[in-house]
Amino acid sequence: MKKVMEQVASASMSKAIIFDLDGTLLDTLDDIAISANFALTTLGFQAQENEKYRYFVGEGVFKLFENIFASNPQSHETIQKTVALFEGHYTKQFNQNTKLYEGVSKMLSFFQKRGFKMAILSNKPDSFTKMCAVKYLRQWKFEVVFGAREGVSRKPHPQGALDIAELLNTKPEECYYLGDTMIDMQTANSAGMIAIGALWGFRDESELREHGAKYLVRSPSEVIKLLAEI
Repeated sequence: MKKVMEQVASASMSKAIIFDLDGTLLDTLDDIAISANFALTTLGFQAQENEKYRYFVGEGVFKLFENIFASNPQSHETIQKTVALFEGHYTKQFNQNTKLYEGVSKMLSFFQKRGFKMAILSNKPDSFTKMCAVKYLRQWKFEVVFGAREGVSRKPHPQGALDIAELLNTKPEECYYLGDTMIDMQTANSAGMIAIGALWGFRDESELREHGAKYLVRSPSEVIKLLAEI
């Protein structure tokens, strides 16, 4: 009986899940697009359609503008100016249109009730990641909330995910990772975690499947069903 109880306790200790933020927990696309377009038009560049930002985002703010300028490359200095304008604007209006995806509230409550250790790992600047978490996710307990931090390689490098696993006292292979882009799937696999692709986010099924999603889920309720059965 003692051995069985030890096994149960060990299984409970290992339950952990890391979430991407934008496109997974929060629909931030419109607010990102508004601030990015403000930066672009302020410097005399053309604004982009909001839907295009689905494919611009995911690798940090500097890369966001590099992606926008892919067909018309700009200097490092110019991109830095757009980043600064974006960050100043986004700080003031990040919460105008952003919202939790439908079903996320129920999903997070499920994990909390089941005793999962929860964490967030984003390529959004660390200050913005924490700002969004406080505004929209404070009713749930996240053990760790990390955005892009100075001196730490961004996703898809596994460092951030591995740092979180260590802080959660969880083996990487026993940690689930839920995200909506190829960057997230690559991060999970590079860290030796279990990659779950969220199909309600910014990218499509083929991208997630191609880059190593072990499971694909079409809604937060499917995440509940998946993790309740595993």
